Amino acid sequence: MAASACGFALMNFFAHVATREVHWTLVVTVRALVGAFVGYAIARMRGATLVIRDRRGLAVRSVFGTASMVCTFYAVGSPSLPLGDAVTLINLTPVFLAALAPLLLGEKGGRRVWVALPLSLTGLALIMRPSFLFHGAALAPGGVLAAGVALLGAFSASIAWAALRRLGPHESAEGVTVWFSLTAAGVTGLVALPHLALPSPHATLLMLAAGVSGGLAQVAVTRAYGLERAARVAGLAYLAVAVDAALGAYVLHEWPAWMTLLGMTLIVSGGLLITLASLREHVQRGGLGKSKPA
Repeated sequence: MAASACGFALMNFFAHVATREVHWTLVVTVRALVGAFVGYAIARMRGATLVIRDRRGLAVRSVFGTASMVCTFYAVGSPSLPLGDAVTLINLTPVFLAALAPLLLGEKGGRRVWVALPLSLTGLALIMRPSFLFHGAALAPGGVLAAGVALLGAFSASIAWAALRRLGPHESAEGVTVWFSLTAAGVTGLVALPHLALPSPHATLLMLAAGVSGGLAQVAVTRAYGLERAARVAGLAYLAVAVDAALGAYVLHEWPAWMTLLGMTLIVSGGLLITLASLREHVQRGGLGKSKPA
C-alpha cells in the first residue's frame, strides 16, 4: 500500500502539471489507457490471468473507480485548488471507508471512527474555509467546486476500495486493474472527445508518466486490498498527501497557508488514528499473517 501511495502521488503531480497544457479529460483518458497496458504487461510477466470470476464485484469496482478517477483528475487539474489541498481532500477516502466498512464489509469501525470523523471534518473546514465561517479567507468559487468534486471522488473511491476488499485475494490484481482501466478509458474517452487536440511532446511525456505511475499504483492497491483489512491498509494512502504537498510546495511553489496545513494535519491524523487502532487490534488478537476476508 505504501508503494501504491507513492505511485498515486506521482500520478497526481504529473497530471497537475500536464493540465497546464492540455484539458484534464485528455489526461485522465491517457492515464486509464496506459494503466490498462501496465496491468496487462505485468500480467504477462507474472503469468497472471485476466479472467475475473466475481463480475458483479468487478462492475462495482469499475463504476465507482471510474467516477473517483474522473473526480480526482478534475480536482487535481483545477487551477483554483492547490495540489496539496486537492490530494488531502481526495485522501479522505480512508475515513469514508472506515465509516462504511460495517455496512459494506462487516468490519467493525469501533470508537476510533467517532474520534477520527470530527478531526477530519474540522480539517475539511479549515481547507475549504466556507464563507459563513471564514469571511475573508474563504476559497474562491472555482476552488470550492474543485474541493466538492474531490470529496465526491473520495466517497466514490471508498466504495470502489470496499469492492476491492470483497473481490479478495483469489482474483487477479492485474486482471482487475486491466478491466477497470479499460472501463475508465471508455468513459473518459467519450468525455474527452470535444477537447481532443495534439499535445506537445512535453505534455505527452507528463501524461505518459502519470499513466505509468498510476497503473503501477493501481496494481499495488488492488493487491493490498485483497490481502488485508480495508481500514488497516487505507491509512497508508496518506503518504500521498505528504509527497504531493512537498512537490507542490518546492516544485510548483504552492505554499499552503498555516490554516491549510492545520487542516491537512487534522485530516491525516484522523486517517492514521483509524489505521493505528486497527493495527493494535490485529496485534492483540495475535494476527501476524493475512486477515480473513469479511
